[in-house]
Amino acid sequence: MSNSDNYEAATQDASTDVASFEENHKGLVGKFHDLLHTTPALVPLIVLVSAIILFGLLLGSRFFSPFAMTLILQQVQIVGVLAAAQALIILTAGIDLSVGAIAVLCTVVMGKFSFNYGIPPFFAVIAGLLCGTAIGAANGWLVSRMKLPPFIVTLGMWQIV
Repeated sequence: MSNSDNYEAATQDASTDVASFEENHKGLVGKFHDLLHTTPALVPLIVLVSAIILFGLLLGSRFFSPFAMTLILQQVQIVGVLAAAQALIILTAGIDLSVGAIAVLCTVVMGKFSFNYGIPPFFAVIAGLLCGTAIGAANGWLVSRMKLPPFIVTLGMWQIV
């Protein structure tokens, strides 16, 4: 009986090394390339820091002035809040297609309450937050308790809103 027919003997003769790799001596660019592939979250950070440095060099003190910083923060605040919420949803392996529509509806509710009905702005903002919370709770209930797919639930809620 040969070793190919005797499986126990063939496994005893086999080496215990499955695979071996040579040490790869990469330069700085190779190490940076590996770092970007192992940590993909660094790519947006590098782009953001590069953009800040580029605009800082091109525009100088005009870019870093308090007026410019305030203007930039005012322009990104709504999208930033929505992006942070959407990031939490995506991190939990879900998706929410109705975020933008709910934000618009809440804004309309706040504006109508404040301008058309004369309700003080503080209470109009609370009404808008309650509206968004109620729709989000409905989405959450349908996904978590009724076990419906988040894509279908939020697509439907987008159309309803």
